[in-house]
Amino acid sequence: MSLPLVVLAAGLSTRYGHLKQLDPLGPGGEAIMDFNVYDAARAGFTSVTYVVRQEILEDVQRHVHDTIGGTFETNFVCQELDELPDGFRAPPDRRKPWGTAHAVLCAASHIEGAFAVCNADDLYGQGAFHLIFDQIHQGEPSTEAALVGYTLAKTLSGAGGVARGVCVLGQDELLERVTEVQNIQRADRWITGTTTDGSPVELTGDEVTSMNLWAFTPPVIALLRRQFRHFLEYWGADTQAECFLSTSLNAQIELEATRVRVLRAPDTWFGVTHAADRARSEGILRERVASGVYPTRLADALVRLG
Repeated sequence: MSLPLVVLAAGLSTRYGHLKQLDPLGPGGEAIMDFNVYDAARAGFTSVTYVVRQEILEDVQRHVHDTIGGTFETNFVCQELDELPDGFRAPPDRRKPWGTAHAVLCAASHIEGAFAVCNADDLYGQGAFHLIFDQIHQGEPSTEAALVGYTLAKTLSGAGGVARGVCVLGQDELLERVTEVQNIQRADRWITGTTTDGSPVELTGDEVTSMNLWAFTPPVIALLRRQFRHFLEYWGADTQAECFLSTSLNAQIELEATRVRVLRAPDTWFGVTHAADRARSEGILRERVASGVYPTRLADALVRLG
């Protein structure tokens, strides 16, 4: 079974100061997304599709060629503002991307069958990709999706507030909803944040959190296309509104159209949100390469996997 991975790499990195997608945090100049591709290949994924913006396309292609090499199938899709369903046009003064749901749909137009999705700037660990690969491979009901969940306290940055999708689970580890919480940070013994409508939230740190590692089957994508059209009908003239994966999946769950299986991550997540996270991330990657978790050269290791 051919299983592709979609890497969301079109973000603006406004809080970080420069492109997180290509930041050379690894000892050999690798970015976080390169290690994700290697972990996915070890888990059984057979190709990767990068969703980027047109203005960074050549930079991403060059980076991928230098770090991944040419043995693993790679594809590139641009998330353009005018990549919209028939009958819709982007406002002339809109500059912000349409959101993660739109990014996934841009990639899905070039993929047949099920696929997984991850962020470019979050390192999930090999075990997480094995979980998501096995879930797709099991061939559960056609409306099934899956999400790898992490413990909230282990995903916080010491450099400032972060945004996270906090999950509520029902029976059999099925997702009931994801609540987007912003500016999550530790304050003395507490963890606090705010919902998207500005309401304050107190958290324990034990909550299951989405870091945007999903698996989707074609029926879920078909529903997502309908939802994006409805989003454009209401918000298409807005220059800032975004269509989020979590919001869209919440609606599918509420309508009982889709079941989302939550898989508990066996790995320790890390990533970069703020520039101050960089040094810690570099140190972790150096340690993992030195201990043999990752090879010295990813391109050579992918050749051996092939």
